[in-house]
Amino acid sequence: MNRALISKEVRDLRWKLLVGFLVLLGAVLLMIVLYEKLLEVIPQDTSQLPPFITAEMLQGFSDYTTAMWSNFNDKNLPQIGTLLAIVLGIGLLAPEIESGTITLLLTNGACRRRVFWIKASLAIVALILLPMVISLLIPPFSRVFGYSLGHLRLVPATLVGCLGLSFVLAVSLFISLLVKDRIWSGITSATLFGLWSVLGLWKSTRVFSPFYHMRAADYFFGESGFPWMTALSYLLATVAVLLLAERRFVNEEL
Repeated sequence: MNRALISKEVRDLRWKLLVGFLVLLGAVLLMIVLYEKLLEVIPQDTSQLPPFITAEMLQGFSDYTTAMWSNFNDKNLPQIGTLLAIVLGIGLLAPEIESGTITLLLTNGACRRRVFWIKASLAIVALILLPMVISLLIPPFSRVFGYSLGHLRLVPATLVGCLGLSFVLAVSLFISLLVKDRIWSGITSATLFGLWSVLGLWKSTRVFSPFYHMRAADYFFGESGFPWMTALSYLLATVAVLLLAERRFVNEEL
């Protein structure tokens, strides 16, 4: 039963993961290919820049390593990764509850807790591995185009982001069990994390934004050591939300 359930889950996840992988990889490759052209369009006069673009940001962009972190860890991973985490979270159990296939699965002898943890664990492991693989591909792809990363803190910084995305997935899964509708679960999750991300816009409130910590900027720029407490906090928060979701699923009337 476990092997059949794992095989089914891999089949259900593969296309979502493939699309997410290609989108993230495409964003990285586009950055590598267009990097020199982007440098050419950076204005010399920074006085006419919009207020959200500072001279420091443009100066940092002139360094390839910083520019790649800004493209991947600061923007695409939190944004595209969050959308992928929400899609995976709301798609684990809500569609099967809606269609009634979960009842058929459970009547064939599968334990509710086992079904929940197999589904959740596979989705989270896949969500962590996907960006990590891309972060490992960035150095060789960069070398192909004649660039080199100044340091490899990009990879462990990506791990912090992946743990943050796991928390997003867990919350979206829990919301899907409360709302019980795939579309409204997605809307609710996206709205929640969209509003939550606003806290990261101001220095005084960014400590309350999970996306600010997900970027691991202080670690990447060498201003602090690896954020073990942040990584552990994401891990514990993810487990806590999953336990709540498991309890909800086990007690759900199907």
